[in-house]
Amino acid sequence: MDRTAEQDTARPATGCPYAASRAPGEAAGGGADFDSHDPALARDPFPAYERLRAAGPVTWSGNWDGFWVAVGHAEVSAAARSRRLLTGRTLPDGTVQGVTIPPLGQTGRMAPLELDAPLSLKYRKVLAAFYSAGRVRARERELRDLARESLDAAIDAGTCDIVPAFTLRVPGIVTMRDIGLPDDRWFDVDALLHRALLSAPHDMAAARHYAQLITLEIVEEMEAVRELLEEDPDAPAGGLIAQLLRTTVDGEPVPDEDIVSMMYFLLLGIDPTSTLTATALWHLSHHPDLKRRLIDDPRLIPRAADEYLRWMSPVQGTSRTVGEDFGLGGRQLAAGERIFLSWAAANRDESVYPRAFEIDLDRPDERHHAFGGGPHYCVGAGIVRAMFTVMMEEMLTRRPDYEVADENAITWFPDLSSFYGITSLPLHLNGRPPGPARTR
Repeated sequence: MDRTAEQDTARPATGCPYAASRAPGEAAGGGADFDSHDPALARDPFPAYERLRAAGPVTWSGNWDGFWVAVGHAEVSAAARSRRLLTGRTLPDGTVQGVTIPPLGQTGRMAPLELDAPLSLKYRKVLAAFYSAGRVRARERELRDLARESLDAAIDAGTCDIVPAFTLRVPGIVTMRDIGLPDDRWFDVDALLHRALLSAPHDMAAARHYAQLITLEIVEEMEAVRELLEEDPDAPAGGLIAQLLRTTVDGEPVPDEDIVSMMYFLLLGIDPTSTLTATALWHLSHHPDLKRRLIDDPRLIPRAADEYLRWMSPVQGTSRTVGEDFGLGGRQLAAGERIFLSWAAANRDESVYPRAFEIDLDRPDERHHAFGGGPHYCVGAGIVRAMFTVMMEEMLTRRPDYEVADENAITWFPDLSSFYGITSLPLHLNGRPPGPARTR
């Protein structure tokens, strides 16, 4: 694969891998015209969710041939656990209705998210072991060193876009290492991912083209690792690709297509970590009392991670297909219909979270839905929290006086169906650092 040629098309002139972000815009309407692809919702979708909630916990949208939208906390929780709702369903034309509306036209399911139990649970077990609490704790030094290295370069620049320099770079490199790809591929692989995501659903040929380029990168690495393991089964090959090539499920090797799919799935975790952290930094710049509290007591930062996750929901929602008729929120859902589970709306449900629009570090620890729910709860939740915590600790310790350089230059991910949050955040990082960053 000619990486140099592809890099020229993947890397925008701005030096940011986001191919098409946008400045803040006016929020669009909700209700019958709700469309998570609407770029007018990108900056602030929450008024639209409130309008939906006013119509009921489950409402109907006429977009994309029609689908249900669940916005109530109780209803989203029940739907996430329901076996009547499917994450992957083969359509009559052989393509898959997965977790997106409209379907993307692919013929394979994304493992493990769009697979059914029990196979999905067996794959999740492999991934969950890789991201266990113990393994995440053991990587704390690796994460902190990477955060410090990234922040050092940003500080040297004085004023920079903190997203590609810091909040996107850290999870990007961590994910490359988890998969087994070289660290220095993070920018270009993530840029291809953005092009794939932002092409859908309006230009599916382009979306599939960029997704295929990412797939080729993963396949090349998988073949290289396979060759290494065939020569020496005990070779110290790291990364999930090596682990999955050594794994059997029900006595059989994991199929190559499922390994590739799981690696693509991991790539989708880069941006939520970045937008979560960047949006929190922006929010704190407008709330100095909250910022001072975290500076004075860094032990609150892990708590802040979950409160910001609830408040902004970097993955706003995912879709399901109704497998059999059933009732939800006073509505009758018919087999074959689709439903968008709005994690973000559930996380702003005032009946569960009073003053839900506020960041409250003293809020009772009600489990939020930022990582989904039920059998498809995010297996990488622990590493996301850890990366956020480390990045916030480093920034608030070493550059607590950071300032937003230009509010008008801030951009947001333009399609809520992919991710929510800030994709460009220019910061002033002036002054002398107060000394070595605190080590937990």
